[in-house]
Amino acid sequence: MRNGAGDTGQAEDDSSTERTNDEVSELKQQIEDVRKELEKQTAAAKEYLDAARRIQAEFDNHKKRIQREREEFVRSANEKLIYELLPILDDFERALSASCSSEELETGICQIHDNLVSLLKSYGLEEIPSKGKFDPQYHEALCTGEGDDGDILEVYQKGYFLGPRVLRHTKVKVGKQVGRGVSNDENNRN
Repeated sequence: MRNGAGDTGQAEDDSSTERTNDEVSELKQQIEDVRKELEKQTAAAKEYLDAARRIQAEFDNHKKRIQREREEFVRSANEKLIYELLPILDDFERALSASCSSEELETGICQIHDNLVSLLKSYGLEEIPSKGKFDPQYHEALCTGEGDDGDILEVYQKGYFLGPRVLRHTKVKVGKQVGRGVSNDENNRN
């Protein structure tokens, strides 16, 4: 009987060893599968990183190209404006070298001024109105004087719009009402 019981124990040990070997084989297969998946994911991550770097480089190149184009546009616009200002410069030089009466000189200078204003208007320059009430969006108060509160009393320097933007604020003197004596309430307190 002992031999029969021993054979059963041996069979159980063999069966247990076989199960353990199967489990080890299965775990090795799982490890191999995980390793293959890790390699696959690592390769995908490298591809994504390379794509991101290419996109970043393309974006940087795009920004540089846009900046170059903007600079070229500004140069071209400046060149056009300066070219159109040259005849006015020529007119000033002719006026300075002309021998004429003061009235003729004044007439010539007024014509040059009108030509310059016309050219600047063609580029969208407009004078900021300076009549009426002070508006801090368009006017810069340099000082105050006696007058109705908020009224523009004097213009020191004209202001201009370039399109919808304020290019330069109008520098003005603003009215401020001065007290007209002491009120009855203040007299009663003293």
